[in-house]
Amino acid sequence: MYMPNRSFSDLTQKQWIKACKKLGLEVITKFSKGSHILIKHPKTEHKYTIQKSLHKFINMKIFKKLLEWGFEEEDIWNALG
Repeated sequence: MYMPNRSFSDLTQKQWIKACKKLGLEVITKFSKGSHILIKHPKTEHKYTIQKSLHKFINMKIFKKLLEWGFEEEDIWNALG
């Protein structure tokens, strides 16, 4: 069985936007003048900001936040494509 390459190094803000929408999160791109986006959990109202320039450790923090919000690891990876 083929396992996709799962690396935190290559993830972009655009991929996170797509994944968050697939997971049912609200994505707000027009909340400030900058390039950051806000993701919001529709049931709990939890919020998290994703910046434009990402690197491995920031991607790991975003992933961990989604786990804390109750999403399964496999579902997050699937949403990321």
